[in-house]
Amino acid sequence: MNFTLKPLALAVNLVILGSSAITLPALANNAQGAIKDIEVITISNQRHNSLEDNQSFAQGKTTEADLANWLASVPGANINSNGPVTGIAQYRGLFGDRVATTLDGHPIIGAGPNAMDTPLSYSTPLIVDSMTVYRGIAPVSAGMSTIGGAIDISMRKAEVMNSENLHVSGDLQAGYRSNNSASTLSGVTNIATGDVAVLLYGNTQAGDSMESGDGTVIEPTDFDKTQAGFDVRHATENNTVGLSYHYTKTTDSGTPALPMDIEYIESSRINLDGDFQLGQWQGEWSVGYLDADHGMTNFLMRAHDPMKKRRNTALADTTDFKFVLNREFSFGELSFGVDGYLATHDSVITNPTNEMFEVVNFNNVQDDRFGFFTEWQNQYGQTTVQFGVRVKHAISNADEVSGNMAMNMDSGMGGMDSGMGGMDSGMGGMDSGMGGMDSGMGGMDSGMGGMDSDMGGMNSGMMPSMASLLGDLEDDFNKADRKVSDTNVDIALSTQTQLSETLSLYVGVGMKNRAPSYQERYLWTPMESTGGLADGHTYIGDIDLESETAYQADLGLTWQSSDFMIAPHIFYQSIDNYIQGTPLDMDDSSAKMMASMMANDDNPLKFSNVDAKLYGADVNWYYNLTDNFQLSGIASYVRGERRDIDDNLYRIAPLNGQISVSYHNENVISNLTLVAVAAQDDVSATNTEKATSGYGLVNIDIEYFVTADFTLRGGVDNLLDREYQNHLGGYNRVKEVGTPVMDRLPSEGLSAWVEATYSF
Repeated sequence: MNFTLKPLALAVNLVILGSSAITLPALANNAQGAIKDIEVITISNQRHNSLEDNQSFAQGKTTEADLANWLASVPGANINSNGPVTGIAQYRGLFGDRVATTLDGHPIIGAGPNAMDTPLSYSTPLIVDSMTVYRGIAPVSAGMSTIGGAIDISMRKAEVMNSENLHVSGDLQAGYRSNNSASTLSGVTNIATGDVAVLLYGNTQAGDSMESGDGTVIEPTDFDKTQAGFDVRHATENNTVGLSYHYTKTTDSGTPALPMDIEYIESSRINLDGDFQLGQWQGEWSVGYLDADHGMTNFLMRAHDPMKKRRNTALADTTDFKFVLNREFSFGELSFGVDGYLATHDSVITNPTNEMFEVVNFNNVQDDRFGFFTEWQNQYGQTTVQFGVRVKHAISNADEVSGNMAMNMDSGMGGMDSGMGGMDSGMGGMDSGMGGMDSGMGGMDSGMGGMDSDMGGMNSGMMPSMASLLGDLEDDFNKADRKVSDTNVDIALSTQTQLSETLSLYVGVGMKNRAPSYQERYLWTPMESTGGLADGHTYIGDIDLESETAYQADLGLTWQSSDFMIAPHIFYQSIDNYIQGTPLDMDDSSAKMMASMMANDDNPLKFSNVDAKLYGADVNWYYNLTDNFQLSGIASYVRGERRDIDDNLYRIAPLNGQISVSYHNENVISNLTLVAVAAQDDVSATNTEKATSGYGLVNIDIEYFVTADFTLRGGVDNLLDREYQNHLGGYNRVKEVGTPVMDRLPSEGLSAWVEATYSF
């Protein structure tokens, strides 16, 4: 069965190693899933082919360390950036766990409780074959939790040549970026003989801290990342079996929007997959395992108080599986599938100069999710209908936690009570967030009981000690019933109607659910282990959170002729039990006092169920001015609001758009791109979010096909060296740098870049 994209689907051709057009059916054949998807945008990695069609292509640079940056040219998509290698995908205002992000269909569950190792960080540009973004209502087969859409990264696989001769091919690539002296070096080779092939690859990327338009050094934004792996594949006429291994190591990489930086991320991922034909049924299956070890500190890459050093060591193990059967019937195409993953998480916070200090942040947290789905698709006249249902079950549990914040005693500390007086106040640097606590706690004696007469004679009974507060929170958590489960049903219905030769209509509706994340449930003491929210507040979780339920609608039109295409979409979704932080009440007085005393956070938050809505519009278009010149662009707008109170949702991308003028001939592709971003003052009061101003940027790039095997690319980003703040870029959390603490982080200034690719 040949799976082809419907006419409304748009191919966005990624110019990364060389650009060429690729036909829509060819793109679809590489897509995941049994039933063809009505609305997708595919960014495809194309190498050294001649340019036949240049329809509104996106661009990705290997000199950029973060694969998430590829999303910048997709309508409705954006990136929450907490550092140079920590981009979190945002789609139509939702981000993080709400956007299902998979690599070859495998869910990627990172080790970091603050999302330093995001799913997109587990790949590298050279080995990416394509990135698929599901526009509109994502099909239920696209992932376990598609409430915020779905993104799938298809990796390059070993190519079987079905020839007895030995075939060796590959690519070598090098790149450099001027602003931060970033360099990249990559290599991939495919070795094939008979019905067996092996793909080997390696990549290294490193860079210094960036500078903004006015010369401010954005510290620390250094990074150092190495990835390597292989894919072995055996293919016959009726089935394929493959084994792949991927290794990632990131060291000394800054995350200035978070309380800690990356000391190391070391992970190994192994996948086994295949497809087969059984009578009239086609099948796909896969199993995967990911082992991730993550260390982060507040003292190796940023200024710190020697008495307040913190290190967080986090571990995660994930086993995933998927099995899909599909077949064509007289009433349409039908697909059945089961999938799921079993994940465990641990996180322990220590002080390397104080062996007594230890906080078990997450202890053997279990996050297991299982799903069964079915999808049906058929065509009635000029209308194609796709309908899917997913039943999913989530099981969560956690072992008991503990905390000891005591400080080593010495003779100068006299009779200080070890439970409190020795605690140094530097919980602020930890990734788990114990925030920005300054030395004001340093002189406080044990149990608050020794507070001097300036406090008006306050006795120890009026203010509990830090140790007793921590003990209360620990006891409450350990005595609670921590095992919970959620059963939810997702429904997605999409229709596409060809109204005329040039005009088609897309209508999609859906009901999607998301069970709470482990941070939202099991964060037991006020910290910033929030999956990368980066709002500067400490949080506590709630074991009894309800699942989010979204009611979604999407309406789109596509007008496409030989020279002109435009595809606007409008969307709306109402979300019941939306999970976000809300102010603590009197029932959480221990956590509130602890956050204030330890982290100077007078507005700690608790993950809670609220009601929300998101709505907006996005569009992409192109116009072929001549055979060689093209005008293209995208624009995206989303608004997120609370329905229960008068407030906005946090970290919503402002109105933004791009317009590109492109020239191409047989050997050259060049682009002049204007980027415009509006001010964002619809901000969250609950999260004390700060507004940002609008800005405009000018980018240029050119690609030259020197030969069929050798390509050069280069360009300049932020050509006018504009000083600006990206609303999704977070706040500075680093002391003694050019940007004051909790001011908006500036963005990269002018940066020239160059890439060279040789294929053999």
